[in-house]
Amino acid sequence: MLKNWFGILPLILMSTVTAAQNVVPGEVTFITAQHIYVRFERTEGIAVKDTLELVKGGVATACLVVSSMSSTSCVCTPVSGCRFEKGDRVQTRSLHVVETQAIGTGRRKPVLTKPLDVDTLGSKGERIRGRLSAATYSTMPSTRENDHRVMYRFSMNAHNISNSKFSAETYLNYRKLYPANLESHPQRTELFNVYSLAVNFAPDSNTTIALGRRINNSASSLGAIDGLQMERSFGTVFAGAIAGFRPDIYTYGLNFNLLEYGGYIGAQVSSSTISSRSTVGLLQQTNSGMVDRRYAYLQHTSTFHGNLNFFSSGELDLYSTTGSSMRLTNLFISSRYRLSRNVDVFASYDSRRRVVYFETFRNDVEVLLDDDDARQGARLRLNVRPTRKLGLGVAYSKRFQADGANASDNIGGNVNFNLDPKGVGRWSVQANRNTSSYVRSDVLSFRHSRTLVPKYVTLSLYYRMVEYVYANRQEGSPLSARTSQRYYGADLSVNLARGFAFMVLGELATILEERNYRLNMSLVKRFDSKKQR
Repeated sequence: MLKNWFGILPLILMSTVTAAQNVVPGEVTFITAQHIYVRFERTEGIAVKDTLELVKGGVATACLVVSSMSSTSCVCTPVSGCRFEKGDRVQTRSLHVVETQAIGTGRRKPVLTKPLDVDTLGSKGERIRGRLSAATYSTMPSTRENDHRVMYRFSMNAHNISNSKFSAETYLNYRKLYPANLESHPQRTELFNVYSLAVNFAPDSNTTIALGRRINNSASSLGAIDGLQMERSFGTVFAGAIAGFRPDIYTYGLNFNLLEYGGYIGAQVSSSTISSRSTVGLLQQTNSGMVDRRYAYLQHTSTFHGNLNFFSSGELDLYSTTGSSMRLTNLFISSRYRLSRNVDVFASYDSRRRVVYFETFRNDVEVLLDDDDARQGARLRLNVRPTRKLGLGVAYSKRFQADGANASDNIGGNVNFNLDPKGVGRWSVQANRNTSSYVRSDVLSFRHSRTLVPKYVTLSLYYRMVEYVYANRQEGSPLSARTSQRYYGADLSVNLARGFAFMVLGELATILEERNYRLNMSLVKRFDSKKQR
């Protein structure tokens, strides 16, 4: 099987290799539920259905498909699995220099000529973007003691610091808990997590070196890596190396006993009809010098004709101290097909087995492998937008195991009305049913949002009712077979000043004789050095 695996590798790479193309940078300026808006210095040479790449940490990933455009901006649809923030860097590999040719009466028409040399646009200058937030979360039950917590988050991306070849990224989270009775229920009350903290160095446009804690976009299934990561592009082929440590499996802190190292190769292609990026690699993980896990991983993303998006990732464990064969530990496949401008379908499938770290669990490996049922799931979603102001959606998902345990079915639908331009706000209705072996839950919710002061104040009101029906309870027993919950809530969002936003949410939840109250508040500051110039 391993021989077949590596036999497929050259075919994957060969299928995605084409001639290298030049790149021109752009910027994400606005994000909606359906579209991403990107601004360029000019868009001559870009065509509808062209693919744009999202650049994070020096790694470019095909993530956007152009659906319409103006002279300086593009309206794009996102590829499934990609995440965007306002101000993200985007690039295109298919832009050409556009010259003009006189056609009489003083008018000129654009003419595509040679590919644009990136150097003619000048070097990328310093840009620092970030988000700092402080939030409080309080629950005040009528039959239990109150619970409060405070959370601070900080994220920042600094590109080309002081116009140099160095960049940095970080995402930090600090939580402080205020339990009601710490003496009776002792617990850890302060938690500080570093999800990302790395310095990146790009000696040239084809090389990236990163040091610190960072998720590699070329192999995102590996999770965060503490150490050194390098990647080098050779035209449309790229290769990378990883040497570092896994975060501690209990505290997510730095653990020098969990050494891991490996490498990967891949290829990418971008044309008017297809955009794809594939990665295949090997990684070995150790625990105090002993081999814990050795596995191969694959990641692939493709966009065909701007309508079909495909993403997949998989992990194949190769190491075993018990003589067992290789195991396909994780497999995830998702696809989104855009039938028309107003209709799209999404489907996904995942299969996950328990990862066995042979050194960490060396006394229990046989038991773990005997109880190694795959946890699988499938999802299907259909979105339809008959008009610009009406959106409809329906979704179905199923979770199951090979032994039949822990099965669940989930079906839901939503209707959204966006009538805010007429002053009546936005309305949405959602319904959902989840059925498992021991309980069925039915949820019906209504939400209304409207702008009170344009650009400054937005108010939302919501109501949600939930019905639980338990399979193993009888009517009249101390624990009722049917339980109902009701939620009444409102949230207010206020833009206080440039980059500052305040949000407050209040909610009343009722179940039987209980009356539970929730109050959340948050203050967010966003900053962008480019916008401050």
